[in-house]
Amino acid sequence: GPGGQRSFGNFLRDDREFDNDEIAALKDRLQSMHAAMAPPTNLTVAELEALRMVENGLLVKEIANALGVTDGAIKLRLKGAKAKLRAKTGSQAVSMARSFRLI
Repeated sequence: GPGGQRSFGNFLRDDREFDNDEIAALKDRLQSMHAAMAPPTNLTVAELEALRMVENGLLVKEIANALGVTDGAIKLRLKGAKAKLRAKTGSQAVSMARSFRLI
């Protein structure tokens, strides 16, 4: 993977060897899980900026005032960021963005 990171796993059955269809299904599942854990690449500059400001403790109203936009615009940016990060809350979105080193 990126940065030389690798994951290893052992998969076995005690009754027989895996057949080709089972190996293909396992490969597909692992690739799907890997893709789900990858950081999103489609967050906008505005969404990342709003997340950084939330991370720094600012409230929606304060972010809006600092950026010269409406509260609603900030809420939409944060909503978009949460959706793209697959986060349930704003705090979770900030945490995930930080862990992905997006902010």
